[in-house]
Amino acid sequence: MQLSMKTLYMAAAGTALALLVSCGGMTDQEKSMIGKYYISAVSDTHPLLELNDGNMAVVRAIRPGELSFSVEGVWHVRNDSLVIDNDVSSIAIEDGDPALVGNVAEHLAWPIMHYDDTMLRIERGGVIYDYHRRME
Repeated sequence: MQLSMKTLYMAAAGTALALLVSCGGMTDQEKSMIGKYYISAVSDTHPLLELNDGNMAVVRAIRPGELSFSVEGVWHVRNDSLVIDNDVSSIAIEDGDPALVGNVAEHLAWPIMHYDDTMLRIERGGVIYDYHRRME
């Protein structure tokens, strides 16, 4: 019996999809981290970090009175680090001059120093940041 190339491609695509589904999904740790995270000294009204279901993320940069923008991405916890791959084409200016945005990193990896139900402590560039979690 001879298989056509189209049948072979469809079988290969089905196998690849089955592997992705079986390996995909959120870990228990990732599920427990879903939420909106704030640094009140920067903003009490807009989260600086949103870790959403389906490993979707929003990272917000806020310079009060100057600039506020967000970028969407995909997040995971890998080797005790919060890893976010940003979609730089999704940058949305919320306030201020778009010319002030500068370069937005496509890949972020921040060591997780501590995590519990109310707070996420990460290290970024040698500085420790405490993000306070709100369940909204």
